Amino acid sequence: MSVEDANKIIAFLSAAYMATEDPQAREEFHRLANELRKASNQPTQ
Repeated sequence: MSVEDANKIIAFLSAAYMATEDPQAREEFHRLANELRKASNQPTQ
């Protein structure tokens, strides 16, 4: 996966993360973003 494509999807996950206060949902959005970072050879956060 390209860095550019991963970052586009991560931007949507970030928006969803900020739109909720549910800790479980936030944890899942964070996990998914890190999986995209791994798939595009970026460091996890």
